[in-house]
Amino acid sequence: MEELSLLTKIVMFLGIAGGIGIFIWIGMVIYLKSKWLTLLEDILDDGVRFYSLNIFFSGNGVLQYATVFLWSFHASRYGMLEKRNNVPKYIQKWFVFAFCWFMSSGALMAASAIIVKVYDL
Repeated sequence: MEELSLLTKIVMFLGIAGGIGIFIWIGMVIYLKSKWLTLLEDILDDGVRFYSLNIFFSGNGVLQYATVFLWSFHASRYGMLEKRNNVPKYIQKWFVFAFCWFMSSGALMAASAIIVKVYDL
């Protein structure tokens, strides 16, 4: 079998690391859904249960609430600027961490795909 080039090894590492990262993020979403998502819906969305209906909506909810905690523009856009101060900081950190994990895993997978496309592997 032919020896793998360094570039191919890098692409494989980036793709596999990104894929594993997404699976870990799904585990975080399941944890956040079961533990904190209903509390956030009570505080931020006035008790409207949309994101805790199933795992697909929970992923969107985790990402949306993280943007509300990260940027005041998004918080004011969604009408949650004053409400977000009622959420404890340790819960906010979990959602921001899940957001950063998702973005970094997605960036790894995108980098792998871009390298494959550019170098025609």
